Amino acid sequence: MGALLLFNLTSCIGYKNATPEKIEELKNTSAIKANVEISDKWIQEQGQNQPAFSYAWMNELLTPELEALIKEGLAHNADIIISKEKLNQVELAMDIAGSSLYPSVNALANTGNNLVSGSHIGKLQLKANWELDLWGKNKSAEMASVSQYFSATFQQKMLEQSIGGMIAKAYYLNIAGQYQEQKISEYIRKTEDLKRILTVQNKVGTANAIDLSNIESESILLSSYLEKIKNANSQSRRSLEMLCGKYPEGLIKVSAKFSALQQDIPTNFPLNVLEKRADIMAQQFQIESSFYEIQEAKAARLPAINISAAFGAAETNVEGISNLFSNPLIKVGGGLTTPIFNGGKLKKNVEVKTSQQKQAVEQYAKSVLLAFNEVESALANLGSIDKQEVFQQRAIYSLEKNIDLTKKQINVGSSNSFTLLQKQRDLVKREMNTIDLHLQQRIERINLYMALGANGLANF
Repeated sequence: MGALLLFNLTSCIGYKNATPEKIEELKNTSAIKANVEISDKWIQEQGQNQPAFSYAWMNELLTPELEALIKEGLAHNADIIISKEKLNQVELAMDIAGSSLYPSVNALANTGNNLVSGSHIGKLQLKANWELDLWGKNKSAEMASVSQYFSATFQQKMLEQSIGGMIAKAYYLNIAGQYQEQKISEYIRKTEDLKRILTVQNKVGTANAIDLSNIESESILLSSYLEKIKNANSQSRRSLEMLCGKYPEGLIKVSAKFSALQQDIPTNFPLNVLEKRADIMAQQFQIESSFYEIQEAKAARLPAINISAAFGAAETNVEGISNLFSNPLIKVGGGLTTPIFNGGKLKKNVEVKTSQQKQAVEQYAKSVLLAFNEVESALANLGSIDKQEVFQQRAIYSLEKNIDLTKKQINVGSSNSFTLLQKQRDLVKREMNTIDLHLQQRIERINLYMALGANGLANF
């Protein structure tokens, strides 16, 4: 028995570590991965002379104001606070699983009385029990729990990154909302100027009542649209307040403006950037956990050896035994338990755990595929927005030149203020479209940053 105990303390028969090589082998069994061919834009191996992947294109979006909001959100966001408690529960479960490797000690006390003879007897005992982890069942359970803890840790990190990204999007949405509100107000003023001119023309007979009615109707609709935009901006501020853990009163102020984006987006990406994504790392630890759970299930089909010991004393009113410790109780023993028939439950449990491992592998592959899709979509959207912006700037430049020519024609009497106001209104509409493009450009940069794992900035 002593030799067996020594052997158990030094090793566990059948227990294997989930080495990186074994986990990589499991990843390569994925049916999803077998049909995916990685694009050449992803650098498979980074040479020693290659510079580190730069997030400068994202850093210029992080204003001091936004940085303060993200910091506040990470500290006070309701979802993050709740998630931290869940992570704490997983950590406690990990500690519980690890306790199975050590002996359990319990104190027992009881007393009994014989109502016929009037005798009584009392016992006080300390009992220790230890299941020898001969096959590595308990060690596998502990390591599965450790892997679950690391998976939950990366899920927590992913949540924090998502909240940071949502705060950044809400921040720039608020800025765009302020710009839109200003431009719509300007558009309404131009429309009111047109209405005044049409009113005068109607009085002198150069404009009819239908023209005046149309412009009045447009002015009313624009005022309604402005109210809609103001309410949307108020709701946007409430969303930002909620993300930051504040009371949603819609009074938060965002003072920044759209600054020029000067840093270009990289054209090539190292594959290890995606591999370090928090959600992908969480899935990897799920594979590792399933590796240990299979070992635990297999070990549960094998015999279990227990060592038990008890020390205590008894006291009774029977003659000759008057002191509690005058009759010590000492017991040492061992036992062997082996499953014989259980309806195939233990065997089926191994099959279930094996299937769960396959599911974890495919879930990992799906996460990687989704990551590729998020990166490709963000890059495609950014490319399209850049092209749209070029066309939009050309249209604005052309319209500005046209407005300048119209002003010159007014000076020489070949045009009028009505035509000028119409063109100025068109310019305001173009500028409103540009605001939307600037917002989309920043949103897609944030999407790309999140898709790449958000590892470049500590505050995200």
